[in-house]
This record gives sequence, structure tokens and C-alpha cells, in this order.
Amino acid sequence: MTTPSFAQRFAKLADERSPFCLGLDPSRDVLARWNLPDTTQGLSDFCDRLADAAGETLAVVKPQSAFFERHGPEGLVVLQRVLQRFRAAGTLTLLDVKRGDIGSTMDAYAESLFGRGSAYDVDAATFTAYLGLGALAKTVERARAHGACAFVVVRSSNPEGVPVQNAVGGDGRTVAQAVADGLRELNEKAGPGVLPAGAVMGATLPPADRDVVERLGNALLLTPGIGSQGAGFSDLPKLFSGRERQVLPTAARSVLEAGPDVAALKKALEAHQAPSRAFREGA
Repeated sequence: MTTPSFAQRFAKLADERSPFCLGLDPSRDVLARWNLPDTTQGLSDFCDRLADAAGETLAVVKPQSAFFERHGPEGLVVLQRVLQRFRAAGTLTLLDVKRGDIGSTMDAYAESLFGRGSAYDVDAATFTAYLGLGALAKTVERARAHGACAFVVVRSSNPEGVPVQNAVGGDGRTVAQAVADGLRELNEKAGPGVLPAGAVMGATLPPADRDVVERLGNALLLTPGIGSQGAGFSDLPKLFSGRERQVLPTAARSVLEAGPDVAALKKALEAHQAPSRAFREGA
């Protein structure tokens, strides 16, 4: 039996639950605000409280790998466990690792992420294309083969990214435009509705980036930046109107600041899920 694609599974969950994607960012500061020790036990308690609050209501969860990696091998064990727990709740797992390399090194990264028996067996992950989008072609193909999605950074919202992402090449396109065109082509090759190549497009970007969104075609759009980074749900139509069903509205800190109380976290999640549903429905 063919594994349903990430895009197909996301569409179903987004309609049943909401399209909201929760970022798991257990930084040292967040653990301290939650009165948890900056240890793997504190990390584990943090993850358990969020999983308790989310239950079976989330479409996508996005752990930031760095906050687990900084605890060493034991932190990665916690990461594996929390991925399994959310997966058991029917939630899609998107690991924020932003890998980007070439050749056998890139292949090894992809092998650790996608497929039964892999180290993390996630439904999606994030990547960077600074070494060329072609270097990620086999990664996107591996994602497709396992019903997963590779979300590639196209336009990030940090000011440091502007000079690189908006640099103009010899063909007159910016780097972001060229990456967007390449992702659209990868999705077209994969066939209708499969969409193994997604894009990271910051929710805080100016309306001028609408051109880049248009170039992405039907690609899924991971849109971090809602909440503490300055964007609101009311900002989404500026960039993404007409593409509401492609968007994964994403936030982390604006939910996490409600912790550690599980009931308060539930309310914060619903406060993000309700407008996410409304945006998806074009309301």
C-alpha cells in the first residue's frame, strides 16, 4: 500500500483539528520560567506537560532539535520519546533541524530523518539550500518515498537573511525566487497532490514577498513568526491570501509562556488553533 503523502495527511488533520503547528522550544529560559531544572529530566517534564495539554488536538508539532541536542545524547533520547508520544496521538511530527550539505553527508542526514527504522522517523523536517537546491534533490525524493515533506528555507524573517535571500543572480532572479521556482519544479515532478517539497516563509515578511509565494505553486508553507516574533494571524492574508489551505501557521513562545500549568497551556493552544482554523476557512 502506498503511504499517503504528508500533504494529504496534513489536509485531513487540518480540517479535523486545525492547521496550527506548535513549536517545541525548550530553551534554558523557558525551562527556568516553568521552574524546571535545565537537565534532561526538566526537558522530559516540559515535553510531557505540552503533550498532556495538546492531547489529540494538534495537526503538527515542531520540536527545535537544537534545544534537545544541547543536552547531549540523553537529550536526543528525550527527543525520540516526545516524537513517539505525539505520533501516538495522531499528530504529524516536523523536526526543525535546518540541515544542508552535499553528497553522502546529505544522504546520511536524510536517512536519519525519514523512513521506518530511521533514527527519528519524522513526517517532515526543515532544510537549507545554501549549498544549492540540487544538493537536496535526493533528500526530497527520500521524503516523497516515505510520505514525508522536506521544508526548505526560502524567506526567513530575520534581518540577517535579507542580503543573501534577496541577492540577485545572473538570470535576474533573487536567490529566494530561484529556490521557490526549484521547489515548485520538484513538486511538479512528484505528481499531483504529493508535494514533498515545502517552503519556510516567515509570517513577518513584507507583502513584497508575495511574488515568492506565487512562484511556489501548491507547496505547503511553514510560516513561523506568529506571536512573540511580531506577526499575528491578521497578517497572514497579506502574504498568503488565496493559499489558505497550504499554510501551517506556526508559533512557539506565545504558547509556551502560558506554561507550566496544563490547563493554561490548553487555553493558549485553543487561542492559536481557533484563528488558524478561521484563516484556513477564509473567514
